[in-house]
Amino acid sequence: MSTNTRNKLIVWLPLLLIVVLASFLRLYKLAQVPPSLSWDEVDVGYNAYTIANYGADEWGVKFPLVFKSFEDFKHPVHIYTTAIFVKLFGLSDFTVRLPAALFGVGNVILIYFLAKEFFKSRLAGLLAALFLAVSPYNLQFSRFNHELNFAVFFLMLGILLFYRGIRKKSYLLSLSFLSFGLSFISYHSAKIVAPPVVIILCVLNSKKLLEAKKQFAVGLAIVAFFVVITLSNKGLLGLARIKQTSFSDEEIFQTQLYQKTKNKLFGRVEIVTKQYFKHFSYDYLFVSGDSNTRHSTGAVGEFYKIDLIFLLAGAVFLLHRLVFKKDKNMLVLLAWALLGPLPAAAVNEAPHAARAMFMTGSWHLVAAFGFYSLITLSKNKLVKAFLVVLGLVGVGYFARTYLGYYYNTYPAKEAIQWQYGMRETVTYLKSQKGVGAVYMTNIRQQPYIFFLYNLKTPLPQFRQTVRYNNTLSRSFSLVSSFGKYHFLDDLEFAYSYPASGIYYVLTGSEYTGLYYKKDFEVKKKILYPDGSDAFYIVTAK
Repeated sequence: MSTNTRNKLIVWLPLLLIVVLASFLRLYKLAQVPPSLSWDEVDVGYNAYTIANYGADEWGVKFPLVFKSFEDFKHPVHIYTTAIFVKLFGLSDFTVRLPAALFGVGNVILIYFLAKEFFKSRLAGLLAALFLAVSPYNLQFSRFNHELNFAVFFLMLGILLFYRGIRKKSYLLSLSFLSFGLSFISYHSAKIVAPPVVIILCVLNSKKLLEAKKQFAVGLAIVAFFVVITLSNKGLLGLARIKQTSFSDEEIFQTQLYQKTKNKLFGRVEIVTKQYFKHFSYDYLFVSGDSNTRHSTGAVGEFYKIDLIFLLAGAVFLLHRLVFKKDKNMLVLLAWALLGPLPAAAVNEAPHAARAMFMTGSWHLVAAFGFYSLITLSKNKLVKAFLVVLGLVGVGYFARTYLGYYYNTYPAKEAIQWQYGMRETVTYLKSQKGVGAVYMTNIRQQPYIFFLYNLKTPLPQFRQTVRYNNTLSRSFSLVSSFGKYHFLDDLEFAYSYPASGIYYVLTGSEYTGLYYKKDFEVKKKILYPDGSDAFYIVTAK
């Protein structure tokens, strides 16, 4: 091995090890932890399957720009990306989650180069990559198919390409706007965070942009394209989702500002402000995280407790660098970090980790800069080495505790939140001969999508036999039946009479409430990982 090769290996080895760690944490038991695909994941998976094989979504729409999903709309980027993986590797739980995991690893790589761009330091880049690699926030969303990692990835890639593009006056500048556009149509939150960040980048670098007129003009044309397709599509605008999650008049009327002014706008501003600052609470950030246990384990916050030190230090040093060193890059990072919670604050259910997704990346950069700045305060190499070891041991201690809980306790404790039991139910029914019809409880809200996904139902077969319910509620099953599968409310089961070849899938309480219970035979009990009952599969004795 030549000296040059050896030196390159030494330089890149730490980053390689961090990427290997990030990959292991995101790919290990990916299909088993979390314990089951959620209804949103299954919806993504089945629509990716129909796109990959039939060029249409579950509604028969050819290559849609947005995907209708349970009286809501899903963005296209993560579904089309998943469709590529499904086409290459087939439909499976692992395949559906793989894109989010790989984009999570990609974020770890990107944040290294982005930190180098912001802070001009390899060490700061390595710290940022490590913090994101073991982050409970990022890891949670890297192990199920959610839009978060996709939207964050394209925003970070856009910022990185922007800086490199204006420096080299190259096509990378145009590509940066393409990346911003992809982030914009990846998730609703990006529509609030990405435009201000891009505008600040352009204003701060206006002189350099004028020196790269051609690339900038192409970039503006790309931006115009994304704006047009968004404004021309209600699904991309997110109007349905805004309606579902907006503040009620009753909430607004109770605010102090409304009671003083009788102005609903002021009332909304008060609610948004309060919800915004909920994302800065100690409990949310460092103790329990999001109350939705699909978004957080509940055992730790969105960040480790040791990150509090790094974040506070990072905020101080960032402001110092902005004010006293006139480093305009810090303004970009500051805007990104402060805008992060705003999309979640603007609607109900705050704090909300998914909608506040852009706290991912930006806050890890701030924390890494804080740790890096504390290390470089001393000029003594031994002191620096001691601080590095002390900080990494602290991060390792908290990460080990969290990871042990995540991989071992969390899957069993929160199985019901992940709609556990649906895959097992369909697998059992599929294995039985002589099943004439199946009547499934609606307790899982959208049970039909689990059947479509796990049966890999051909799209033409589904479209020919489907019967829809009339509902405007996202939590009520859209489909009453397709093929031999029927989905009913619990009250519709009570007086069901057993018949040969007819199978019922019920909860424990629904089974107990059957009027003709003594005439039914329990063919299979589906249990949660903790041993409690999930479903009873019954038929005539």
